[in-house]
Amino acid sequence: MRRLRSNRGFTLIEVVVAIVMLTFGVLASATLTAALMRSNRGVTNRTRAVETLRLKVEDLQSLNYSEIASGNDTATIGGITYSRAWAVTPNSPAANLKTVTLTVSWGDRQGNHTITNQTIRAQ
Repeated sequence: MRRLRSNRGFTLIEVVVAIVMLTFGVLASATLTAALMRSNRGVTNRTRAVETLRLKVEDLQSLNYSEIASGNDTATIGGITYSRAWAVTPNSPAANLKTVTLTVSWGDRQGNHTITNQTIRAQ
């Protein structure tokens, strides 16, 4: 009897190896996608923190020079509470100037974060 052998097609081992390689590729893509989503969420929270800081700077800049004083408050955006604090240093860096140091703090799944900025207001 003659054996029929064909050189066409794939062996079972080749198919299993291809499936294993494909599985590793899909798992790597899923892991990368999850990491990118966490990173994107962190950037979104940081952007919101910078925006709350910017809004407070605008509020303080709109006040009369004599009304600018230290304080704090909170803002909740997207389920994250941002704590804002500002400290006013009079006659700094020179007479008739106020240095305002603003700090925004918040916590998320990636930990606690803080952004600080300084602005100077003239009389």
